[in-house]
Amino acid sequence: MEEILAEHSIASVTDEQGTIVYANKKFCEISKYPQEELLGQNHRILKSDEHNSDFFTDMWEKITSGNIWVGEIKNRAKDGTFYWLKTTIIPVKDSQGRIKYFVAIRTDVTKEKQMYEKLLQVEQELIQQNLSLAAKVATKSSEIVKNERLATIGTMASRIAHDLKNPLTILHTYADMLTPEILSKLDSKDKEKWFRLQNSIFDMHRIVDDVLDFARTSELNKKKTSFMRILRLSLNNVRSTYGIVIKLPENDITLNCDPRKIEGVMSNLINNAVHALDGQGEIEITLSSDSNNIIIQVKDSGPGIPDENMEKIFEPMFTTKNTGTGLGLVICKSIIEQHGGTISVDNNPTTFTIKLPA
Repeated sequence: MEEILAEHSIASVTDEQGTIVYANKKFCEISKYPQEELLGQNHRILKSDEHNSDFFTDMWEKITSGNIWVGEIKNRAKDGTFYWLKTTIIPVKDSQGRIKYFVAIRTDVTKEKQMYEKLLQVEQELIQQNLSLAAKVATKSSEIVKNERLATIGTMASRIAHDLKNPLTILHTYADMLTPEILSKLDSKDKEKWFRLQNSIFDMHRIVDDVLDFARTSELNKKKTSFMRILRLSLNNVRSTYGIVIKLPENDITLNCDPRKIEGVMSNLINNAVHALDGQGEIEITLSSDSNNIIIQVKDSGPGIPDENMEKIFEPMFTTKNTGTGLGLVICKSIIEQHGGTISVDNNPTTFTIKLPA
């Protein structure tokens, strides 16, 4: 029997106190302890800290009650490596029924445990990938639905905006023509009302332009153009800036772009800054470049964008203005991306940064 155990199993025998009195060759090989170092020791010498104290308390209570214990134990070898053993502990009684020895017969299941753990890891990775894929599908589906709705809204809105464009242009033109004559006849309160009327006409005009720009996507008509020329033209489309200082760049750079579309982007960003300042403050426009990009920044000294709005700022239909459509920055982002660039925003101070390929 001993030869069979020595040849095929990892076997050990302990006395009733749990002291090792026998360890076969395979037990010594897997634990990397010579037999003389194991004899007289408790199995705690092999403790790996994988199992808590309750685990061993339950095992000891079962075998000291005369029952066979079967389970898996993780042990630590002498060199610090770990191994798993499928273990059967059998109490051996004397003729009077008292427990004399505990015989432990074990099988090395380290490879099986490692494979099982790898399978669990792969399973978890697959679950995470499935969750990630499901989230992406949901996001894409939501984007498709949103784009379809926006396309429908854009078609309807463009028809309405197109019909409003001509009468608004007439109002805008006549208001500009009449301004010098009317201002000379008005007191300060009436002048303020006149400027509010002009600004309202301007806002309506800009909303109509935003809707039309959003509804139609046209090919870029690129040509080399001075940025300062584009910027000065864009300032013609900026609402009243009384009380606001606008600092322009001292340098100039030639852009290979669609000047009309970049002009629209700059008008939109400056108008947003003017709105944020509410009649008092400073807007600074800077122009720089590095080896890869031309960098345009529009900073304002306003109160900043609330943190909860920072991630939504480029979303369609999102606006914090009473008269806004929520399309201006969406159009800006689309135009800049058409040019192969990026647009981003930061706070303190509020700064819109455009990067265009050099």
